[in-house]
Amino acid sequence: MQNDFSTIMSERSDSELLKIVNELRNDYQVEAVEAAETELKNRNLNSTQIEEAIKYNEKTKQITIEKANDKLGTGWKILTFIFPGIIQVIFAVTFKADGYDRKAKELTKWTLYGFGFYFGFAFLIIILSWLL
Repeated sequence: MQNDFSTIMSERSDSELLKIVNELRNDYQVEAVEAAETELKNRNLNSTQIEEAIKYNEKTKQITIEKANDKLGTGWKILTFIFPGIIQVIFAVTFKADGYDRKAKELTKWTLYGFGFYFGFAFLIIILSWLL
């Protein structure tokens, strides 16, 4: 009887299988890793195919790192500071879901700066109205 992992791994690309076997080994069950190794052996990949898959994985990893470290633009910062609100928080969640971790953090930070500015300004006006 063929287990579910064999079926699942047979549907994976060469690069995905290599990533599972080499990089994500601890994130998968032992049977899943064994199924990935078996599938790689069954595919009989030559060195060129393996190199292409490895290059693809490296390129994907680099893109992921670049996305995670992408800065929030100045326009976003200004708009978020001037118009803080729930919409910016929704955008931050969207950025985070798309892998833009730094953008999400900066958008949240500038939203809080905007709220702080307006609350501080309102507090200052209240204090001044009491004094005058």
